[in-house]
Amino acid sequence: MKSVQSHPSAALLGVANKPPLTWELPQPKRPIALKAATLLNGKGGTLRDTVIVVAGDRIERIGGPIPEGAQMYDLAGMTVAPGLIDTHVHVTYHFNHDRFIDNRLAGQDEPVPDSVLFGVENGVRILEAGFTTVQSLGPGTAWDLPLREAWARNLVPGPRLLTSLQWFRYDQPGQAAQPDPELRAMVRDLKARGADAIKIFASTSVREGSRPTLTQAQLDAICGECNRQGLRSVVHAYTSAVKMAVQAGCTAIEHGTGGMTDETLALMAAKGTFFDPTVGVVTENYVANKDKYLGVGNYTAEAFAMMEKLIANPKPPEEFIRSLTVPGLKIVYGSDATAGAHGHNAEGLLYRIKFGHQDAMQALVSATSLAAESLNLGNEIGTIAPGMTADIVAMRGDYLADATALRRMAFVMKGGKVFKYQP
Repeated sequence: MKSVQSHPSAALLGVANKPPLTWELPQPKRPIALKAATLLNGKGGTLRDTVIVVAGDRIERIGGPIPEGAQMYDLAGMTVAPGLIDTHVHVTYHFNHDRFIDNRLAGQDEPVPDSVLFGVENGVRILEAGFTTVQSLGPGTAWDLPLREAWARNLVPGPRLLTSLQWFRYDQPGQAAQPDPELRAMVRDLKARGADAIKIFASTSVREGSRPTLTQAQLDAICGECNRQGLRSVVHAYTSAVKMAVQAGCTAIEHGTGGMTDETLALMAAKGTFFDPTVGVVTENYVANKDKYLGVGNYTAEAFAMMEKLIANPKPPEEFIRSLTVPGLKIVYGSDATAGAHGHNAEGLLYRIKFGHQDAMQALVSATSLAAESLNLGNEIGTIAPGMTADIVAMRGDYLADATALRRMAFVMKGGKVFKYQP
């Protein structure tokens, strides 16, 4: 075979005297500088006209000069905030051929690669909406863990993912919870499989009457084992199941409707139990996509009639309004996003502010530093401060004056890598 140097046209191509191709050594990454007109730090603080310097995956400093040679992003006219956190999603739920596919069906009535790629698509939507961390609360699929690892590598666009893998659920006819030793063993098994938290159904769905499904002793066994194993326990609870779950020492209550009495709210505040009311997204999404949900599982005509009545007069549960006045109660943000809602995760924050009269700064804190604390990640994410992971977003407009800025995400950085920039 002739060498390239001997080819008659080689000199004309300018390659006659070049050495063979070799891999170039990686060059040191330049620091990144973000010019912020308005910075909300995630803990209620505000800074004006400052600079955030990012080195690698960490925030190096706030303020001071722009480093020489830095990659600069001008975020003028925007509100800069920590990456948002949604503590309750179902990240692999999706529509296929205009029908709802939940995790109990995914991979059974569609090829597994299709299900995985739908999850990847959901991740892109979530990240572009400014949510850099989400918690997926079961029932998980075998690909929750590969998705978690892929997104952790920060090459494929997607949020930081925490997953419960599965859930404890005994709400169908003929189902009964196992004896307490087996319940505790199931917690240990999920931990060994890589679960970040344990999801527990302590009551039926609202669509099925909200009745308790576990005894106090059973909740004590599950949540007690979670505490012994260093795992968080996240409990779907309505009516009397709420107080039972709080007494069992659970980490967080999801939903809570019908059970947030003054006594229970005070008990939650005293115990440090987190409360995620999940208002403003889930029911609205079901109704908006009624044609895709109707007839699947418990998505019946009767259930939709109830949901349509609820959103005809948009108003958060009275219990949520009351919860905002309880001193020390830790109210976090979770959307319960399922198929159709991914990428619209912030709508629940807007709902709280508009209809629940929650202060806009308080709402942001619930979806940043407080949400991070609920995930045991308060020292890593949820706050813009030196040493924290560089999860930073910017939205067009003044969020504190007009919270709909949440719908106008123009900049998204996760772990020091910029995934979206629309100046």
